[in-house]
Amino acid sequence: MLVRDFMTPNPKTLRLTDTLKDAAFLFYKYKIGGAPVVNDKHEVCGLVTKEHIIEANLHSVALSQPVSVKMNQGVIVVQPECTLDEAWQIPVSLLPVVDHNNQLVGIISRQDFMGIFYANMCRASNEVQALVRSAHNGIIVINSYGIIEVFNEAAGRLVGIAANEARGKFIYDVIPNTRLMHVLQTGECEIKSAIEIADHKLTVNRSPICEGSKVVGALAIIEDTSQSTDTTQKLATTQQKLEALECIFESLKQGIIVVDNNNVIHLVNHSYEDIMGIPREEMLGQTAKDMIENSRMHVVLKTGVPELAELQSVKGRTVVVHRIPMFKDGEIIGAVGEAVFKDISEVDALLQREKIFVCTKPAKQIIKDQVPLKTTFESIIGRSRPIVHVKNLAARAAATDSTVLITGESGTGKDLFAQAIHNASWRSSKPMVSINCAAIPTELLEAELFGYDEGAFTGAKRGGKKGKFELAEGGTLFLDEIGDMPLPMQAKLLRVMQDKTFEHIGGEKVKTCDVRIIAATNKPLEEMVQSGAFREDLYYRLNVICLEVPPLRDRKEDIGELIEFLIPGICHRLRVPVKQFSPEALAILRSYPWPGNVRELINTLEQIGATISVALITSKHLPPMVIHQLGRRKAKSETNHDQTGREKDYISDALKNSKGNKALAAKILGIHRSTLYEKIKKYNL
Repeated sequence: MLVRDFMTPNPKTLRLTDTLKDAAFLFYKYKIGGAPVVNDKHEVCGLVTKEHIIEANLHSVALSQPVSVKMNQGVIVVQPECTLDEAWQIPVSLLPVVDHNNQLVGIISRQDFMGIFYANMCRASNEVQALVRSAHNGIIVINSYGIIEVFNEAAGRLVGIAANEARGKFIYDVIPNTRLMHVLQTGECEIKSAIEIADHKLTVNRSPICEGSKVVGALAIIEDTSQSTDTTQKLATTQQKLEALECIFESLKQGIIVVDNNNVIHLVNHSYEDIMGIPREEMLGQTAKDMIENSRMHVVLKTGVPELAELQSVKGRTVVVHRIPMFKDGEIIGAVGEAVFKDISEVDALLQREKIFVCTKPAKQIIKDQVPLKTTFESIIGRSRPIVHVKNLAARAAATDSTVLITGESGTGKDLFAQAIHNASWRSSKPMVSINCAAIPTELLEAELFGYDEGAFTGAKRGGKKGKFELAEGGTLFLDEIGDMPLPMQAKLLRVMQDKTFEHIGGEKVKTCDVRIIAATNKPLEEMVQSGAFREDLYYRLNVICLEVPPLRDRKEDIGELIEFLIPGICHRLRVPVKQFSPEALAILRSYPWPGNVRELINTLEQIGATISVALITSKHLPPMVIHQLGRRKAKSETNHDQTGREKDYISDALKNSKGNKALAAKILGIHRSTLYEKIKKYNL
């Protein structure tokens, strides 16, 4: 158990300028025994408790004095990842919790520890009682006087007496031929001892209960051995049925795969092994998404909607498959995949029927006419090292209240990271308000940010208008394209960030604001600072935590996953069947540099969905801009006979560099694992 799971987040704090009277009022108002003292960086520099206030009063210290005259300095702090056991060893009444930037994020008290320990003790006691009540075997516990303290329902059934009648009685009055008293006297265990009670042949394990070296009780666990024979016979019958089912399973012409609710493969028959060309031993225990080319089992697990007579591209062949979820008590427990025909050529008639269309995932929030979803770090697609690094850094930034500057090329999804940071922060219950600094004329930008009073200028609304700072109060203000903000407006923004105050245009009333600033830009701000196009002081105010979102060309291994995520929503919106992509087409898309990043990928997929009628997208269906960029000869060279030796060398080098790890080798080569197995077999590697 970690401190972060039990601490009080965002505790009440005092500033160095606060007085002892302020501290006393804070303690009284919020019924707390103390509070950390923080500086302007929200770093802990002291601790004040009720005892300090009482001591000051006894020594006639004026309560108008600052808290610094009485506070404890050199305060011991812990981080959220500290264990409760480690924190408990620190002998202080209040323990501030700080993050990796040494900023206060929570507090935990001695009283909190006592509450946690008591709750754990109660939970453990309840768990033990539940275990005893539900146990199949009889459980009897006597104290040092031979009085029954524990006697569960199973023991009552075996002995022939109600459990509530047995408790509190002397053990010999309930079971005259018991040897529990002998165990109590000798302190020695008796294992698998036979006893007969009420014509029941029972097996008993007896053990002393000790406190140190003193025997304070005895425990008996009773098992009805007469049921063991019946159980053995039932197990044998069940085993025969399982063997028959296994024989049927392996004899089926259709390929069958079974996954659990985590998409982990548990069963694969011989036909499926043959269709996929992957050894069964390699598939078992792995996820279907990692092992099976163009698998959608994870989609069926998420939606609970079966997919029937779907076309799936496997090693250049089109396989007809069913994907069916399995339910128990209304919950999805797994899914069954069935490869009905190993090649579409086996049933040409199926090509004429209307494909059952199931759309399971909407496109991402950046598809503008879709209903926006709440963006989290988990919903940002990608498992490559660059994107995972940025997501981890952004998650740590979300735990703080620091200003964040997000940089990166246009179309990389900087706005998604801003939304995810807000949604993961303690401000998530408050609004996130966005403004594009490049899209609003200079003369209107000030009014949009700070609002205006009635009559402030010609055309002003009656009653005035709130600005973005007011609308984002308590939440987050996202300043997109901050690099396009005019210099005069930069100065005004800097003043608001420093003073936390502003005025409406045409107004005289000073308003305070409590917002977190997240800014984003695709421009080189450091160069703009050098050239005088961007204020240096504002740059350093914004650049507290800097996140650089990588371009798509630097995380090409994510392209397949992005396409898999985006294409169902795009096709659903276009009212066309979901497209599948051949390995050759995917290889070309991975090789394309994507200067427009994810936004360009979305537009390309939409173009394909709108203009291509076939279900399987190959290289000839890709837009000309992609083909022209790479050159058709390069795209086709991988399949030419004169490149066989080079391809074999590439695969051999990848296997060598990955030390035989086929999953890693496939990732290095940018191909699916099933394709790698096919190449290994082809070249006898």
